Amino acid sequence: MTKVDPGPAYAKALLAELKVSGPANARSVAKELQLDVNELDVKGFDGALVRAKGTPFAAIIVRDSIRESGRKNFTVAHEIGHFVLPGHENADLVCTSSEVGNWSDSAKEFEREANEFAAELLMPEVVVRQIMGRSEPSLELIGKIASSCEASMSAAAWRFCHLTGHRCAIGWSGAEGSSWSRRSEEFRFGISLAGATRQGTFANDCFAGRDTPDRPEPVSADLWLDSHNVAAGARIWEQSKALPSYSSVLTLLWIKERVEIYSDSDEEAGLDELDPEQFTMNRRRWPR
Repeated sequence: MTKVDPGPAYAKALLAELKVSGPANARSVAKELQLDVNELDVKGFDGALVRAKGTPFAAIIVRDSIRESGRKNFTVAHEIGHFVLPGHENADLVCTSSEVGNWSDSAKEFEREANEFAAELLMPEVVVRQIMGRSEPSLELIGKIASSCEASMSAAAWRFCHLTGHRCAIGWSGAEGSSWSRRSEEFRFGISLAGATRQGTFANDCFAGRDTPDRPEPVSADLWLDSHNVAAGARIWEQSKALPSYSSVLTLLWIKERVEIYSDSDEEAGLDELDPEQFTMNRRRWPR
């Protein structure tokens, strides 16, 4: 049986119940759920859900010094997720900046579910696909998704990689504990986020304060790809953007041309040509 992720499933159900089509306005959704949203001068966290003990009521607190409106909006949506998702009732729902919009595998399960809920709530698939159209991958395209849906840049990048048909990945390189990456289904290579500190990557240029291209440009694939199946001299297209407010760099990686030594199609073609009687110790090359 296919596992259903609760975050996206509950977001879709809530949008259907509220009869909302297109990108949801997080504060309007909060109002429908009788959740007060308060921007306060708080330290140490970006958002929190405060429940009234013994009642179905709650309030959302958002740090007022968050600079980007899309980040604030995503934080509100994230806290709505904590309010409606099952099992979150008794969780510690004070969410730091390293938890809201953190897509790493090491993220806490409740925080990951709330992030996925927020992404689905603000950026419905049909809307994102319309924005993407036939455009080539770029951070500008991801920025267009973020602005159109009033979401954070990192959330829009995650959503883009979830839906694109291109071989793309996104990497967030920052302070310890806040680095993560997301690959599209077609991107079948491991990613080394150490690439952000390697000479020759645009991410490294961002950290050094140097100018970088405003569109994806080729760099050596082995700077980023963690695999023994990368051909010598292979290139990958990279675009990186410094995010000074978070002391981080956002990187888009795009496999625009073949980089692998052997591919699945090579193996399938090779297997079709194999003579079963020649599976002997004298074979020079065996199928992987």
